[in-house]
Amino acid sequence: MGMFDTIYFDKAYTCPKCQGKIYSTQTKSFENLLEAYHVKDCIGHAEEMRIIKEELFCDNCSKFIGKNVYIIVGRGILLGITETSEEAKKLLNDLNPEKLVLWYHDLYRRYIGERNEKRSYGRFLEDLSEWYGERLHERPETDSAFERLRFIWNSRHLKGCINPVESIERFITMNLE
Repeated sequence: MGMFDTIYFDKAYTCPKCQGKIYSTQTKSFENLLEAYHVKDCIGHAEEMRIIKEELFCDNCSKFIGKNVYIIVGRGILLGITETSEEAKKLLNDLNPEKLVLWYHDLYRRYIGERNEKRSYGRFLEDLSEWYGERLHERPETDSAFERLRFIWNSRHLKGCINPVESIERFITMNLE
């Protein structure tokens, strides 16, 4: 048994057997990383151009509904999901370079945001380790400029907390707002 990636639809399908909604399909056609993808997501390498046929199963009753979907990947981007191979071929053949460039801009902007978020988490974990590892939480606060700047990004998450769990809860709560 392998790992499946999930492809989410723009609009849900309805199961003819139980009337349940089908919001996604799963596939082993990509890198099997347990990833979730939506239209316009980067799903492969820039050279990748293909159409993948997947059977559609109901999320509710787990039955095959007698329908296939076609996942279209153009230049590594998930272009769309169609119900027929003809629609899939048309979507792939009509790939507009200008639209693709705009999608790349959106992907790059999201990449930068995710990179900054990763750095924020990394910086917090380093500060958390130092704060509690060096037992700084037990020392009285000093008024030196170095001490005030030392934890400038995360002092609000660290100072006044009794333990690391409380600091983590503060960090998560403030980052979810």
